[in-house]
Amino acid sequence: MIPGTFQRTIEGYDAFIPHPLPPDLYLPFSTYRLIEDTMHSLGQVERSNALLPNAALLVYSSLQREALASSTIEDTIATPDELVLFQASHIANREAVREVANYSYALEWGVQEIETRPLATNLILGLHERLLAGVRGGQFAGRFKDRINGIGRDSRQDLEDAIIVFSPPQDAPDLVAELERYIHSDNMQPKLMQCALVHYQFETIHPFRDGNGRVGRLLIILQLMHLGLLSAPLIHPSVYFERTRDEYYQRLQEVRTRGAWDEWVEYFVRGIQEQCEETIAFTQEIRDLRARLGREIPHVRRRASLLAALEVFFKVPVLSTKRVSEEARMSVGAARTALNELEELEIVREITGRKKGRVYACDTLLDAIFER
Repeated sequence: MIPGTFQRTIEGYDAFIPHPLPPDLYLPFSTYRLIEDTMHSLGQVERSNALLPNAALLVYSSLQREALASSTIEDTIATPDELVLFQASHIANREAVREVANYSYALEWGVQEIETRPLATNLILGLHERLLAGVRGGQFAGRFKDRINGIGRDSRQDLEDAIIVFSPPQDAPDLVAELERYIHSDNMQPKLMQCALVHYQFETIHPFRDGNGRVGRLLIILQLMHLGLLSAPLIHPSVYFERTRDEYYQRLQEVRTRGAWDEWVEYFVRGIQEQCEETIAFTQEIRDLRARLGREIPHVRRRASLLAALEVFFKVPVLSTKRVSEEARMSVGAARTALNELEELEIVREITGRKKGRVYACDTLLDAIFER
Protein backbone atom coordinates (compact mmCIF):
# COMPACT_ATOMS: atom_id res chain seq x y z
CA MET A 1 0.00 0.00 0.00
CA ILE A 2 1.47 3.34 -1.01
CA PRO A 3 1.95 5.83 1.88
CA GLY A 4 0.19 8.76 0.26
CA THR A 5 -2.45 10.01 -2.15
CA PHE A 6 -2.39 11.75 -5.51
CA GLN A 7 -3.92 15.18 -5.90
CA ARG A 8 -4.70 16.72 -9.28
CA THR A 9 -3.15 20.19 -9.47
CA ILE A 10 -4.45 23.19 -11.41
CA GLU A 11 -1.50 22.69 -13.77
CA GLY A 12 -2.84 19.24 -14.62
CA TYR A 13 -0.27 17.14 -12.76
CA ASP A 14 -0.89 14.35 -10.24
CA ALA A 15 1.04 15.49 -7.17
CA PHE A 16 1.94 12.98 -4.47
CA ILE A 17 0.87 13.95 -0.93
CA PRO A 18 2.52 11.70 1.70
CA HIS A 19 0.49 10.37 4.60
CA PRO A 20 1.53 11.67 8.04
CA LEU A 21 4.21 9.77 9.92
CA PRO A 22 4.52 7.22 11.37
CA PRO A 23 3.40 4.49 8.99
CA ASP A 24 2.00 1.24 10.29
CA LEU A 25 4.90 -1.09 9.62
CA TYR A 26 6.54 -4.13 11.09
CA LEU A 27 10.19 -4.57 10.23
CA PRO A 28 11.82 -8.00 9.97
CA PHE A 29 13.95 -9.18 12.88
CA SER A 30 17.11 -8.75 10.79
CA THR A 31 16.46 -5.01 10.45
CA TYR A 32 15.90 -4.60 14.19
CA ARG A 33 19.16 -6.46 14.77
CA LEU A 34 20.91 -4.12 12.32
CA ILE A 35 19.47 -1.13 14.18
CA GLU A 36 20.78 -2.52 17.46
CA ASP A 37 24.24 -3.11 15.98
CA THR A 38 24.31 0.39 14.51
CA MET A 39 23.36 1.95 17.83
CA HIS A 40 26.39 0.16 19.27
CA SER A 41 28.53 1.54 16.42
CA LEU A 42 27.35 5.09 17.21
CA GLY A 43 28.48 4.53 20.79
CA GLN A 44 31.88 3.41 19.50
CA VAL A 45 32.12 6.59 17.44
CA GLU A 46 31.63 8.65 20.60
CA ARG A 47 34.26 6.60 22.43
CA SER A 48 36.71 6.98 19.53
CA ASN A 49 36.11 10.70 19.55
CA ALA A 50 37.06 10.81 23.22
CA LEU A 51 40.42 9.16 22.45
CA LEU A 52 41.60 12.12 20.36
CA PRO A 53 43.41 14.97 22.13
CA ASN A 54 41.20 17.35 20.16
CA ALA A 55 37.93 16.34 18.50
CA ALA A 56 37.94 19.36 16.17
CA LEU A 57 39.66 17.46 13.34
CA LEU A 58 37.03 14.72 13.42
CA VAL A 59 34.26 17.33 13.16
CA TYR A 60 36.16 19.17 10.42
CA SER A 61 36.54 15.94 8.46
CA SER A 62 32.87 15.07 8.71
CA LEU A 63 31.77 18.59 7.73
CA GLN A 64 33.90 18.58 4.59
CA ARG A 65 33.19 14.98 3.52
CA GLU A 66 29.47 15.47 4.09
CA ALA A 67 29.45 18.74 2.10
CA LEU A 68 31.33 17.29 -0.87
CA ALA A 69 29.31 14.06 -1.03
CA SER A 70 25.86 15.59 -0.52
CA SER A 71 26.55 18.18 -3.20
CA THR A 72 27.93 15.57 -5.59
CA ILE A 73 24.65 13.67 -5.36
CA GLU A 74 23.05 16.79 -6.86
CA ASP A 75 25.82 17.01 -9.52
CA THR A 76 27.41 20.03 -7.85
CA ILE A 77 31.05 19.04 -8.06
CA ALA A 78 34.03 20.56 -6.29
CA THR A 79 37.38 19.03 -5.45
CA PRO A 80 38.64 18.83 -1.87
CA ASP A 81 41.49 21.20 -2.77
CA GLU A 82 39.05 23.78 -4.15
CA LEU A 83 36.88 23.54 -1.05
CA VAL A 84 39.61 23.89 1.55
CA LEU A 85 41.32 26.72 -0.37
CA PHE A 86 38.04 28.66 -0.58
CA GLN A 87 37.28 28.16 3.10
CA ALA A 88 40.72 29.38 4.14
CA SER A 89 41.25 32.21 1.64
CA HIS A 90 37.90 32.81 -0.15
CA ILE A 91 39.61 32.04 -3.46
CA ALA A 92 37.26 30.20 -5.86
CA ASN A 93 36.89 30.34 -9.62
CA ARG A 94 33.65 28.35 -9.79
CA GLU A 95 30.24 28.85 -8.18
CA ALA A 96 30.05 25.12 -7.46
CA VAL A 97 32.81 25.56 -4.88
CA ARG A 98 30.79 28.23 -3.10
CA GLU A 99 27.72 25.98 -3.15
CA VAL A 100 29.64 23.13 -1.52
CA ALA A 101 31.15 25.48 1.06
CA ASN A 102 27.64 26.76 1.84
CA TYR A 103 26.62 23.21 2.75
CA SER A 104 29.43 23.00 5.27
CA TYR A 105 28.55 26.44 6.68
CA ALA A 106 24.85 25.52 6.91
CA LEU A 107 25.63 22.30 8.78
CA GLU A 108 27.99 24.10 11.14
CA TRP A 109 25.29 26.70 11.82
CA GLY A 110 22.66 24.00 12.35
CA VAL A 111 24.88 22.16 14.82
CA GLN A 112 25.27 25.33 16.87
CA GLU A 113 21.55 26.13 16.73
CA ILE A 114 20.36 22.65 17.67
CA GLU A 115 22.01 23.09 21.08
CA THR A 116 19.56 25.83 22.06
CA ARG A 117 16.50 25.54 19.80
CA PRO A 118 14.27 22.72 18.56
CA LEU A 119 14.57 20.96 15.24
CA ALA A 120 11.64 22.84 13.77
CA THR A 121 10.40 24.72 10.71
CA ASN A 122 12.32 27.93 11.44
CA LEU A 123 15.57 25.99 11.73
CA ILE A 124 14.85 24.18 8.45
CA LEU A 125 14.24 27.52 6.73
CA GLY A 126 17.49 28.82 8.24
CA LEU A 127 19.42 25.88 6.84
CA HIS A 128 17.96 26.52 3.39
CA GLU A 129 18.77 30.23 3.63
CA ARG A 130 22.43 29.52 4.36
CA LEU A 131 22.67 26.74 1.81
CA LEU A 132 21.64 29.01 -1.06
CA ALA A 133 23.12 32.30 0.18
CA GLY A 134 24.86 34.08 -2.70
CA VAL A 135 24.65 31.16 -5.17
CA ARG A 136 22.30 29.76 -7.78
CA GLY A 137 18.71 29.93 -6.55
CA GLY A 138 19.63 32.43 -3.85
CA GLN A 139 16.59 34.60 -4.54
CA PHE A 140 14.47 31.77 -3.08
CA ALA A 141 16.70 31.08 -0.07
CA GLY A 142 14.83 30.48 3.17
CA ARG A 143 11.41 30.42 1.49
CA PHE A 144 9.05 27.58 0.68
CA LYS A 145 8.47 26.90 -3.00
CA ASP A 146 5.96 28.93 -4.95
CA ARG A 147 5.48 26.48 -7.80
CA ILE A 148 5.12 22.74 -8.17
CA ASN A 149 8.20 20.63 -8.75
CA GLY A 150 9.13 17.08 -9.57
CA ILE A 151 11.97 14.79 -10.56
CA GLY A 152 12.42 13.61 -14.14
CA ARG A 153 14.15 10.47 -15.30
CA ASP A 154 17.45 12.32 -15.72
CA SER A 155 17.21 13.76 -12.16
CA ARG A 156 16.17 17.19 -13.43
CA GLN A 157 13.01 18.98 -12.44
CA ASP A 158 11.16 18.05 -15.62
CA LEU A 159 7.43 17.73 -14.97
CA GLU A 160 6.57 16.52 -18.46
CA ASP A 161 8.55 13.33 -17.92
CA ALA A 162 8.47 13.20 -14.14
CA ILE A 163 8.95 10.05 -12.11
CA ILE A 164 7.17 11.88 -9.32
CA VAL A 165 5.52 15.27 -8.92
CA PHE A 166 5.88 16.52 -5.36
CA SER A 167 3.38 18.25 -3.11
CA PRO A 168 1.75 21.48 -4.37
CA PRO A 169 3.34 24.66 -2.96
CA GLN A 170 0.27 25.60 -0.94
CA ASP A 171 0.55 22.31 0.97
CA ALA A 172 4.28 22.47 1.72
CA PRO A 173 4.17 24.59 4.93
CA ASP A 174 1.48 22.41 6.53
CA LEU A 175 3.27 19.21 5.54
CA VAL A 176 6.53 20.45 7.08
CA ALA A 177 4.66 21.50 10.23
CA GLU A 178 3.18 18.00 10.38
CA LEU A 179 6.66 16.53 10.01
CA GLU A 180 7.85 18.78 12.83
CA ARG A 181 5.11 17.40 15.09
CA TYR A 182 6.28 13.86 14.39
CA ILE A 183 9.92 14.77 15.16
CA HIS A 184 8.88 16.03 18.60
CA SER A 185 6.23 13.39 19.34
CA ASP A 186 6.62 10.63 21.91
CA ASN A 187 6.79 7.31 20.14
CA MET A 188 8.35 3.95 20.77
CA GLN A 189 9.97 3.51 17.37
CA PRO A 190 13.74 2.99 17.37
CA LYS A 191 15.49 6.33 17.00
CA LEU A 192 17.35 5.32 13.84
CA MET A 193 14.06 4.30 12.29
CA GLN A 194 12.69 7.74 13.12
CA CYS A 195 15.63 9.31 11.25
CA ALA A 196 14.98 7.13 8.22
CA LEU A 197 11.29 8.03 8.19
CA VAL A 198 11.94 11.76 8.56
CA HIS A 199 14.44 11.79 5.71
CA TYR A 200 12.03 9.98 3.42
CA GLN A 201 9.17 12.29 4.39
CA PHE A 202 11.13 15.49 3.86
CA GLU A 203 12.37 14.38 0.45
CA THR A 204 8.83 13.43 -0.55
CA ILE A 205 7.37 16.76 0.60
CA HIS A 206 10.13 18.55 -1.35
CA PRO A 207 9.16 21.93 0.15
CA PHE A 208 11.68 24.14 -1.69
CA ARG A 209 12.32 25.08 -5.29
CA ASP A 210 15.93 23.91 -4.99
CA GLY A 211 18.17 22.39 -2.36
CA ASN A 212 15.69 19.81 -1.05
CA GLY A 213 18.08 16.87 -1.19
CA ARG A 214 20.86 18.76 0.54
CA VAL A 215 18.61 20.19 3.28
CA GLY A 216 17.14 16.72 3.82
CA ARG A 217 20.60 15.25 4.31
CA LEU A 218 21.60 18.10 6.63
CA LEU A 219 18.63 17.13 8.78
CA ILE A 220 19.95 13.58 9.22
CA ILE A 221 22.94 14.75 11.24
CA LEU A 222 20.86 17.26 13.19
CA GLN A 223 18.21 14.69 14.04
CA LEU A 224 20.87 12.23 15.20
CA MET A 225 22.07 14.96 17.54
CA HIS A 226 18.53 15.94 18.54
CA LEU A 227 17.85 12.33 19.53
CA GLY A 228 21.08 12.10 21.53
CA LEU A 229 22.73 9.58 19.22
CA LEU A 230 25.63 11.91 18.37
CA SER A 231 27.23 14.75 20.32
CA ALA A 232 28.60 16.41 17.18
CA PRO A 233 28.69 15.81 13.39
CA LEU A 234 31.09 12.87 13.70
CA ILE A 235 29.87 10.82 10.73
CA HIS A 236 29.05 11.69 7.12
CA PRO A 237 26.02 9.71 5.84
CA SER A 238 26.01 11.44 2.45
CA VAL A 239 29.25 9.66 1.55
CA TYR A 240 27.34 6.38 1.63
CA PHE A 241 24.39 7.83 -0.30
CA GLU A 242 26.73 9.23 -2.93
CA ARG A 243 28.54 5.90 -3.34
CA THR A 244 25.19 4.13 -3.76
CA ARG A 245 23.35 6.98 -5.47
CA ASP A 246 21.21 4.84 -7.77
CA GLU A 247 20.04 2.66 -4.88
CA TYR A 248 19.44 5.76 -2.74
CA TYR A 249 16.98 7.19 -5.26
CA GLN A 250 15.48 3.77 -5.95
CA ARG A 251 14.78 3.02 -2.28
CA LEU A 252 13.12 6.39 -1.75
CA GLN A 253 10.97 5.97 -4.85
CA GLU A 254 9.95 2.41 -3.98
CA VAL A 255 8.47 3.63 -0.70
CA ARG A 256 6.28 6.01 -2.72
CA THR A 257 5.29 3.47 -5.37
CA ARG A 258 4.78 0.31 -3.31
CA GLY A 259 5.26 1.17 0.37
CA ALA A 260 8.67 -0.53 0.57
CA TRP A 261 9.48 0.76 4.04
CA ASP A 262 11.44 -2.32 5.11
CA GLU A 263 13.95 -1.97 2.30
CA TRP A 264 14.35 1.78 2.83
CA VAL A 265 14.91 1.56 6.60
CA GLU A 266 17.38 -1.30 6.17
CA TYR A 267 19.29 0.63 3.49
CA PHE A 268 19.35 3.84 5.57
CA VAL A 269 20.52 2.16 8.78
CA ARG A 270 23.19 0.19 6.91
CA GLY A 271 24.51 3.50 5.59
CA ILE A 272 24.76 4.94 9.09
CA GLN A 273 26.56 1.82 10.27
CA GLU A 274 29.06 1.94 7.40
CA GLN A 275 29.87 5.57 8.09
CA CYS A 276 30.33 4.81 11.79
CA GLU A 277 32.90 2.18 10.86
CA GLU A 278 34.70 4.69 8.62
CA THR A 279 34.86 7.26 11.42
CA ILE A 280 36.22 4.70 13.90
CA ALA A 281 38.95 3.65 11.44
CA PHE A 282 39.73 7.29 10.62
CA THR A 283 40.16 8.13 14.29
CA GLN A 284 42.84 5.47 14.66
CA GLU A 285 44.52 6.66 11.46
CA ILE A 286 44.69 10.21 12.83
CA ARG A 287 46.27 9.00 16.06
CA ASP A 288 48.91 7.12 14.07
CA LEU A 289 49.57 10.12 11.80
CA ARG A 290 49.98 12.45 14.76
CA ALA A 291 52.64 10.21 16.23
CA ARG A 292 54.43 9.69 12.88
CA LEU A 293 54.55 13.37 11.90
CA GLY A 294 55.84 14.25 15.34
CA ARG A 295 58.72 11.82 14.86
CA GLU A 296 59.61 13.49 11.54
CA ILE A 297 60.50 16.74 13.31
CA PRO A 298 64.21 16.58 14.22
CA HIS A 299 65.52 17.41 17.66
CA VAL A 300 66.51 20.98 16.97
CA ARG A 301 66.44 24.03 19.21
CA ARG A 302 63.02 25.13 17.91
CA ARG A 303 61.47 21.65 18.02
CA ALA A 304 58.94 22.68 20.68
CA SER A 305 57.56 25.52 18.52
CA LEU A 306 57.43 23.24 15.46
CA LEU A 307 55.47 20.65 17.42
CA ALA A 308 53.14 23.35 18.73
CA ALA A 309 52.50 24.61 15.19
CA LEU A 310 51.98 21.08 13.89
CA GLU A 311 49.48 20.34 16.66
CA VAL A 312 47.25 23.16 15.40
CA PHE A 313 46.86 21.34 12.06
CA PHE A 314 45.30 18.46 13.99
CA LYS A 315 42.41 20.82 14.71
CA VAL A 316 42.06 22.25 11.19
CA PRO A 317 44.45 21.00 8.48
CA VAL A 318 44.36 24.23 6.41
CA LEU A 319 45.43 27.39 8.25
CA SER A 320 46.71 30.92 7.81
CA THR A 321 49.87 32.12 9.52
CA LYS A 322 47.77 34.32 11.78
CA ARG A 323 45.53 31.41 12.79
CA VAL A 324 48.57 29.26 13.65
CA SER A 325 49.93 32.14 15.73
CA GLU A 326 46.66 32.47 17.65
CA GLU A 327 46.04 28.76 18.19
CA ALA A 328 49.64 27.91 19.12
CA ARG A 329 49.96 31.04 21.30
CA MET A 330 53.12 32.30 19.66
CA SER A 331 54.04 35.50 17.86
CA VAL A 332 53.27 35.88 14.17
CA GLY A 333 56.98 35.91 13.48
CA ALA A 334 57.54 32.68 15.39
CA ALA A 335 54.58 31.08 13.59
CA ARG A 336 55.97 32.17 10.24
CA THR A 337 59.37 30.67 11.08
CA ALA A 338 57.80 27.43 12.28
CA LEU A 339 55.69 27.12 9.14
CA ASN A 340 58.69 27.74 6.91
CA GLU A 341 60.60 24.95 8.66
CA LEU A 342 57.61 22.59 8.51
CA GLU A 343 57.39 23.35 4.80
CA GLU A 344 61.08 22.50 4.36
CA LEU A 345 60.36 19.18 6.09
CA GLU A 346 57.46 18.69 3.60
CA ILE A 347 54.97 18.36 6.45
CA VAL A 348 52.93 21.41 5.36
CA ARG A 349 52.59 23.25 2.04
CA GLU A 350 51.65 26.84 1.17
CA ILE A 351 48.62 26.68 -1.16
CA THR A 352 47.78 30.23 -2.26
CA GLY A 353 51.01 31.26 -3.99
CA ARG A 354 50.64 34.69 -2.40
CA LYS A 355 53.26 36.64 -0.45
CA LYS A 356 50.66 38.07 1.91
CA GLY A 357 47.77 36.22 3.47
CA ARG A 358 49.52 32.89 3.05
CA VAL A 359 47.66 29.67 3.84
CA TYR A 360 49.25 26.32 4.67
CA ALA A 361 47.87 22.81 4.31
CA CYS A 362 48.98 19.55 5.86
CA ASP A 363 48.61 17.28 2.84
CA THR A 364 49.11 14.09 4.84
CA LEU A 365 46.04 14.93 6.90
CA LEU A 366 44.01 16.01 3.87
CA ASP A 367 44.90 12.74 2.14
CA ALA A 368 43.51 10.84 5.14
CA ILE A 369 40.39 13.00 5.42
CA PHE A 370 39.43 12.81 1.74
CA GLU A 371 40.83 9.31 1.07
CA ARG A 372 43.02 10.70 -1.69
